[in-house]
Amino acid sequence: MTRRVLESLTQCKVVLRTGVGYDVIDVEAATEQGIAVINIPDLWTREVANQAMSLLLALNRRVVNLHSDIRSSTWTPRPPYDVGSLHGETIGILGLGRIGSAMAQRAKGFELNVIAYDPYISDEVFTDRGVTRVSFDEMMSQSDYISLHTPLTDETRHIINENALRLMKPNAYLINTSRGPVVEEAALIKALQEGWLAGAGLDVLEKEPPASDNPLLSMDNVVLSPHSGHTSVLSLQLRTGRYGEEVAAVLDGRMPRNLVNPQSTRASASGVA
Repeated sequence: MTRRVLESLTQCKVVLRTGVGYDVIDVEAATEQGIAVINIPDLWTREVANQAMSLLLALNRRVVNLHSDIRSSTWTPRPPYDVGSLHGETIGILGLGRIGSAMAQRAKGFELNVIAYDPYISDEVFTDRGVTRVSFDEMMSQSDYISLHTPLTDETRHIINENALRLMKPNAYLINTSRGPVVEEAALIKALQEGWLAGAGLDVLEKEPPASDNPLLSMDNVVLSPHSGHTSVLSLQLRTGRYGEEVAAVLDGRMPRNLVNPQSTRASASGVA
């Protein structure tokens, strides 16, 4: 939803982003046009955290590799892969919001030490979640697993770049269920090819779907899913009703649950700001 598109929508009162990130909407332009922007950050928190943990476990237990081995008639009860213990290892979480906090809760269930970097979350929240606050560089260098749960902004675009990846342990794994461009994909590919880190679990990519010649598609230390972390039978059942409720709230002059731009002139005039 670019400025050009928004400026052409002369009768538009509200734009709903059916997900968490609203980087696909020019919020500044919408605000100038008096268009309320809504997102849905809370409907599939558990699902995305589950997807992140599933990718972590698949990498840790080398599930895809073992599955392929058996299908190729290789049966190795003591496989030739390094498998971390999980318990006693450390996971670093980038972004301790709803999904990051849910991921921390799951990681604690597997007896992982949980550290996180999030300059926008208070110390009280860290304490409440039982998570240790560290700097970005400390998170990157101390973690056996790094899970990304940050929105895509100018600040976070390519925050995981070559310099950041070089801080990681060579036996560490990167998990991304947030937004593809949070990771500089060319740098990640280089790191995987040259062995700076052990592997990656990715639900999101810089280009979706990826080009057929993307090296990530052929790496046996990469587990991919098609930006599907938000899905479950329950979330699919709930979402359409929730979308309608949020739009109706703005049209009725009521406050939606998550108004991105309360400074919108139409939102203010409707009494929802």
